[in-house]
Amino acid sequence: MGNDHSKRKDTSEKKSEGESSCSKSSNPQNDAYFSRISDGKDEVSAEKLVRLFDQDLAESLLKYFTGSKHEKYVTREQFNRKFTPLYGTSTDIYVAMLEPVHHFIKVCSDSAGASAIQGDEHFIKILVEKMTSGKTGVEAVESMLSWRRDNCIKFPQAVQNRIVSAVTGNKIPNPDYSSDILTPLQMYYLQSALPNFYFPAKPSETPGDGHWTPLYTSLQHGISTNRFETLVFDYRGPTVTIFRLKDGRVVALASDQEWRHSGSRFGGPFTSFFEILPQLRRIDEPSSIYCNLKLRSCSFGISFKNELKIGKDFDEILDIEVWGCAGAGTLADQQKLKSWQKQQAEKHKKVPLPGNWDDNPDKTLLEMAGFQFSNERAAMEMEAKKKEQDKSQSEKSVSEK
Repeated sequence: MGNDHSKRKDTSEKKSEGESSCSKSSNPQNDAYFSRISDGKDEVSAEKLVRLFDQDLAESLLKYFTGSKHEKYVTREQFNRKFTPLYGTSTDIYVAMLEPVHHFIKVCSDSAGASAIQGDEHFIKILVEKMTSGKTGVEAVESMLSWRRDNCIKFPQAVQNRIVSAVTGNKIPNPDYSSDILTPLQMYYLQSALPNFYFPAKPSETPGDGHWTPLYTSLQHGISTNRFETLVFDYRGPTVTIFRLKDGRVVALASDQEWRHSGSRFGGPFTSFFEILPQLRRIDEPSSIYCNLKLRSCSFGISFKNELKIGKDFDEILDIEVWGCAGAGTLADQQKLKSWQKQQAEKHKKVPLPGNWDDNPDKTLLEMAGFQFSNERAAMEMEAKKKEQDKSQSEKSVSEK
């Protein structure tokens, strides 16, 4: 029996060694990645992970690879066995790896370069509530997974980009989360919630890495419907408009169609409304945006269903900014169109009539039809007034006699 046990043990050890060897050589690409971060050794130290990823993410990676965040090393075999899911198309793995929820939010935002700042406390509170639905433990993770898929699918993307960049040596994307209204964390949330349609890429870039172009901001341009129309209309691409309202709300309107005056609602399948403060809400609905600041035959104002109502004078707004999301080429096309429109307006502002107008046959035809022209009408009025004065003076003279 002892010999049988020994044989089973030997067999098990050989099988384990075989599995280890297989896992070590089954993915040469993973092996190359590990060699890069371990400097060719068969293990990478916890200190090296901290240098690569900072303390919070390094501890989560240690726990993921080894089962404990207090281990001192990650072996080559451990890395080979568990790295592949970290660069898959789904980022669900990061939700479980980075729980609990506050740690998850911190690591994701830090990795994006959008760390929380003073004033983000309330936003983080409502973000946590939405992610977990008040649950804890395993149920909280399930709630976070469901929330991410339904509301903010790219929230862990920055962590994945950071890890893959470190092991592959590829350049990490450098998004811009600046805003005159939102904090970097709030802007990161908003951008993570939008589809790739709002992030055009250059041919050499990964889809979703495009930068937004500032079209209009009240901090620079003031709050003006004329400037809003001048700087935003004719931008033929998707836009994101952020409002700070006098009722205390901060909201954003993502439009996948260009802004325009219309008596009917517009917006395609990627049209969304976000309330960021004081609550956190999202509504996706096409044909939901109304904008008319000029057409007298229709009601004036801007609205999104019953969620947002702004009058024609923007009296409800404290701050506003509009971002163009279609790349530099679309902005250049808008500027060309605006320049052409200005030239046409100047060209048609005053069109000189040919020749001497008094001798123009068109003037004779119009006069035959009963038209009187302004200079002639003025002369006639002056003559009639003079006759009336002469008559009055004559009557006065007779009366005095």
